[in-house]
Formats: sequence, C-alpha cells, structure tokens
Amino acid sequence: MFKKSILPSIVLPLLLISSPSAFATVILDFSPSAQTVPLSGQASVDITASNLQNEYIGAFDFDVSWDSSILSLASVSFGNALGGGLLSFQAENTNNSMGTSSLTELSFLSNLTSLQTGNTNIILATLIFDTLSTGQSALALAGNISGGGFLSDENGNLLAASANSGLINVVTVSAPETLFLMGIGLLMIFGIRRRNESDDNSVSQHYL
Repeated sequence: MFKKSILPSIVLPLLLISSPSAFATVILDFSPSAQTVPLSGQASVDITASNLQNEYIGAFDFDVSWDSSILSLASVSFGNALGGGLLSFQAENTNNSMGTSSLTELSFLSNLTSLQTGNTNIILATLIFDTLSTGQSALALAGNISGGGFLSDENGNLLAASANSGLINVVTVSAPETLFLMGIGLLMIFGIRRRNESDDNSVSQHYL
C-alpha cells in the first residue's frame, strides 16, 4: 500500500497534463447509485466512466469518501481498462478511520483501443464495504489531478469530467417473511385441528 505523500512524486511527473480535451464531459458514477444492504453484510459498488465520446482514459487519480461510522472499506480491485498488472501503475491508500481512500492508476500503454472502445462504459475500480451500523452513507469522489481533475487521456491531456454521488443504506434485517408465513400456517393447522376435535366431540355426544 502506498502512502499518499509519495503519490504525487511518482504519478504527477508522468501525467504531462495540458489543457482539458475539447470533447464532451466524461461522467463518473457509482454503480449501483443507491443500494440497501443488511447490517453485518457487505456492499459492492463499481466506479464507472461513461460518455467517453471516443476518448480514452490513460490515467485517473481521485479520492473516495464515505461515512466511517457506517461503512468500512474491505477491499479495492482495479478494472482492466487501463491495462493492469505490469501494464499500469496502480496505488491505493485507504484510511478507514477517516472514511477516505485515494485511488490512482496510470496506464503504460500508448494505445488503449484494445481495452477501451472509446464510447462504452468502463469500470475503473470496484469497492467492497463492510457494514458497521445502520444508517445512510453518501459516497463521493474528489479529483486530485491538476487542481481537481479526475482523468487524463492516453497522451496526458486532462479530460473534462464530473462525478455523481452514491448512497448505501444499511438496515437491520427483520425476521424473514418465510417465518411469518410459517407462523400463519401453524396457526391455521392448530385451528383446523381444534375444529376437528370439536366435531369429533359433537359426534361422540350424539351417539351417547
């Protein structure tokens, strides 16, 4: 795991950021954007990029934040759209007590057409959270490139991008509906049995 203090010295010299691309704004989303999960369970959420408009993402660097009293980040896995393995630099720096994680990836590939089509959604990373308590935790992204940017293209040019927020709702799980239905069924069986016993008593008294 890399310390955030050394990330700029490693990554920023490699990101030869110039003026933002003239293409449309890339949209960063949490997917699903909102979900409800049980306490003591886990929540999985992807960070996706869409509206690429024939652009290719060569690097990203941003912070993810959440409510540390409700969620704890258990694991992070990077997508393969930037190469992964020996084909890209990847770094994660998570502070669960603060509810933040810095995620960085820089592709070493000069041509990303084999990994990105330039117009479909791509997954940058997948986060898995453990749930700590009930409540609603917002998820947010903050860019770290060139004064707040999120992404750059394969040539190091800053990509115009905006980020939407997400939401994870942690709830207490009540008794399963099946148990409720079983209880109703047992009550019905008990009622039928009592009715049969009452009918049997009536027949016995008739013959007496």
